[in-house]
Amino acid sequence: MKREKLTTEQVLEARLRYAAGEREFTKLARDYGVSRPTITNAVLGYTFKHLPMPPRRVP
Repeated sequence: MKREKLTTEQVLEARLRYAAGEREFTKLARDYGVSRPTITNAVLGYTFKHLPMPPRRVP
């Protein structure tokens, strides 16, 4: 089984894209070459907890 890996830069970039309104985890996963659960967990902070989260947008 292949181990999926995201770099610190990729996680931070994906989090910024999500904060900017990109909500399609399938597209983000494809862009970074990982599975949907991997990118979802990274973007939402379930993994890579040591990295900062972008500020939440106020509607």
